[in-house]
Amino acid sequence: MNRLRMLFSFATAIFIALLVVGCSSGTSGGNTPAPPALSVTFTSQPVSTLQVGTATTVSATVSNDATNAGVIWTTTCSSNSCGSFSSSTTNSGSATTYTAPSAVPSGATVIITATSVSDRTTSVSATITITPTPAQPISVVLTTTPPSSLMVGTTASIVALVNNDTANAGVTWNVSCGSSQCGTFSPSQTSSGAATTYTAPTSAPTGSAVTITATSVTDPTKSVTANVTITTPAPSVLADGNYVYNLSGQDNNGNYYVVGAFSVKGGVIIGGEQDFVDPSYAYTTDTVQAAGSSITLTPGSNTQITLATSNSNIGVNGVETFRGTLVSASRVVISEFDSFASATGSIDLQTSTSTLNGGYAFMVNGVDDGTPVGQLVIGGILNFNAGNLVTSGSVFDFNDNGDFGQAQTFASGNVSAPDAFGRITINLAPNSNSQVPGFVLTGYIVGNKIQLLENQNDSLNGVLGGVALAQGANTGKFSQASISNSSYAYGSFGEDANNTNVMIGGAFGFNPDGTLGGRMVFNDLTIHNGNNISGSYTVDPTGRVTLTNVQPSNIVGTFTFQGYLDGNGDALIIGVDDLQATGGIAYVQSANGADFEGNYALSAQGTLNDDGASQWGAVGPVTINSDNIAGFTDYNAQNYPLASNALLNGGENSNDGLLTFTGLNAMSFSSQSSYGYYPIDNNRALAISIGDDQLGLMMLETVSVTK
Repeated sequence: MNRLRMLFSFATAIFIALLVVGCSSGTSGGNTPAPPALSVTFTSQPVSTLQVGTATTVSATVSNDATNAGVIWTTTCSSNSCGSFSSSTTNSGSATTYTAPSAVPSGATVIITATSVSDRTTSVSATITITPTPAQPISVVLTTTPPSSLMVGTTASIVALVNNDTANAGVTWNVSCGSSQCGTFSPSQTSSGAATTYTAPTSAPTGSAVTITATSVTDPTKSVTANVTITTPAPSVLADGNYVYNLSGQDNNGNYYVVGAFSVKGGVIIGGEQDFVDPSYAYTTDTVQAAGSSITLTPGSNTQITLATSNSNIGVNGVETFRGTLVSASRVVISEFDSFASATGSIDLQTSTSTLNGGYAFMVNGVDDGTPVGQLVIGGILNFNAGNLVTSGSVFDFNDNGDFGQAQTFASGNVSAPDAFGRITINLAPNSNSQVPGFVLTGYIVGNKIQLLENQNDSLNGVLGGVALAQGANTGKFSQASISNSSYAYGSFGEDANNTNVMIGGAFGFNPDGTLGGRMVFNDLTIHNGNNISGSYTVDPTGRVTLTNVQPSNIVGTFTFQGYLDGNGDALIIGVDDLQATGGIAYVQSANGADFEGNYALSAQGTLNDDGASQWGAVGPVTINSDNIAGFTDYNAQNYPLASNALLNGGENSNDGLLTFTGLNAMSFSSQSSYGYYPIDNNRALAISIGDDQLGLMMLETVSVTK
């Protein structure tokens, strides 16, 4: 029974097993196998480190995503800012840009994760270490560099900037050279971007160069250098001191006068002031600026002086340019050498600036304020005591375009104390019966001389320039004996009765009996000849000389002149008649003979015989050797090109007292001009043109220096 039960169980098991086998081997009606699992992987492994603020490209691939929905990108870290993605969702395999946070997060790591959009439980992650921006190396640069060359003893401002210095400690300044003295800094340590002042050594070092170094305080291995050549100035054209300059001539507005003073130190102009007047403008105390002003000398050429004024209406945009020939270490004759004006004058060392006291012979010459303007000349004697005019010892004469007055008196007057440049103001009030309004003269003192012009606000309103000469101990002590048996060479300019430019010059000889003789050249380009003269003269105690009935041998009419003595060999002269209104200067003659030779400084000015009566001026060195004249001038004539180093040639005829030149006429430099000359002493001669090609007054002065 049991055996039958066991057989039945075994048969049943076999039947079930066969049934199962049969079912599993059938071709229809069975179960489908499960699909592959979805996964996310990085297309390429992300970087392991990334600097703050920088970016990297990442991408992830989603496998077995039947919807192809892509991934979502996220970051996690221990700070609020973990970086960002340019796109927080991308297609499978597409890239996004991850940008690290701007600061290193806590723990210094960020986990970036790409999660399947279809299955948010499936993702891939990578850890990126965030690193700080590496410290930039310190560097030093010069933002204001020193000049490539500096003159000894001068200064330059320099600025250094230190980059990437978190300590902001600035720089130290050093200088090295081939000598022990290389210059100094003030200060020697500066903040980044702050200036220091470098002062060059007082003498050029060995090799004539220095190396300037700015070194970082924080990192002394970082520095910047600059090389500077240290130069030594050429020998100074003018020694240290104050110099007074004056020019008279014409600009585009008419008569033109400039008087001023400047200071020289170490061959450099360091400042000054000047006064100016022409028919359109009058300027007082304009500043002469150190910047832009200079004195230069080129071998074989004249000295050039440029003055940068504070007034753009003067010169060329405020800069006046002069050319000059040195007469001595303290005197230069000059001519304006720019397009602004044609004028000549001088520069003289200011030996003193004492307050005016005693008698002064004075003369100013120019034009009045009429329409049209007329020639106006005023001369006389001014006597001062403690700043006030002594009216009893003062007198003046005038000629206003043929309307003249003699022996006029003053009601009052005064003079200011000189300023640092010797500038003074002279206020003069004539008596009412003179019919001359009150006038004010500006002066610059040059020892016993004062250069004058009228440019201040007064009732006369003229355009005048001139000079005053101190009488000193001679004040009030003059008589006929002061000039008896002496002769004076003179030259003056102005207008004649036809309102034509005229120049008059020659020599007055004063006889003991009160008569005079001598020679006179009268040249208005129509009449231009030499004359023997006769006449009479008187001298009053003030030093005022009256020359009357002066009769030229070849001219109809008599002339009257007023002279004003300084008692030291010089005099001033004006014409006071209806034939001529002129003014000029005279010099007592002491020359041993008419012939003279050597090296001379020539200065001359006048007008050309052209349609515009163009004013011209010239200065230059000349040599007279065996009666031959050779040299050059810097020549400037209105409406003509500037002529630098214009060759000058000619000859001297001592028998006739005649000089001939080529090179003084801008209309034709090859044409010849003739001048009658009058020796003053062994060092000076005055000359006046005697032809119809030009008007000209000339001075020749012996050169006593070599530069």
